[in-house]
Amino acid sequence: MDNRAVLAFLRALQQHNSKLWMDSHREAYQQAKSCFTALVTQLLAGIQQFDSSLHGVTAAECLFRINKNDFSKKGEAPYKGHFGAGMSPGGRHSPYANYVLVLEPNGRSRAGGGIRKPGTKQLELIREEIDYSPGELRGILDNPGFRAAFGGLQGEQRKSAPKGYDKSHPDITLLRHNGFQVLHYFTDEEVCSPDFIEKLLPLYRQVKPLHDFLNQPITDL
Repeated sequence: MDNRAVLAFLRALQQHNSKLWMDSHREAYQQAKSCFTALVTQLLAGIQQFDSSLHGVTAAECLFRINKNDFSKKGEAPYKGHFGAGMSPGGRHSPYANYVLVLEPNGRSRAGGGIRKPGTKQLELIREEIDYSPGELRGILDNPGFRAAFGGLQGEQRKSAPKGYDKSHPDITLLRHNGFQVLHYFTDEEVCSPDFIEKLLPLYRQVKPLHDFLNQPITDL
């Protein structure tokens, strides 16, 4: 796997983001995608050692398209400037928490997990779980190793209390979250280092308890 070549392709794509450029660099794109797919395949094999729910999941099921589906409506560049994967039971569009990997130049590569944008029912059930067992989630988020790796939950939060919860609720800061994702960022040098995978797998191990917490209430959906 040549992550240096992957980042080089993505830098060029960000600078020349057009269908005409992509069509003339299709071979370079396929080579970069192949490298990223091989990386995700290797990661899946490692994650499956401690998360049996991913047994049988393939890299092809986890890779996000590089095309922006709605670019023609917004007049934006047609392609994303990164490769991304969401590794979870059922693949990238699964309702369950997913292990995230994004390769993007200029220190924007990242890995982590969670549920970035849960559906309405998912969010309702996760909030109920927080209400019932706030200590469990706080224990995960406040673990010193977890906090050193990820900081805290990222993403959008409500300005007011969710429906059904009082603003004085002792765990209102957790309940106001509309998503539950954690991320660790890497420099380009780290991404290109020979031990990059060895840096990723411990992060995913740390995310596993968060996935267990988030997936428990939505298992029967």
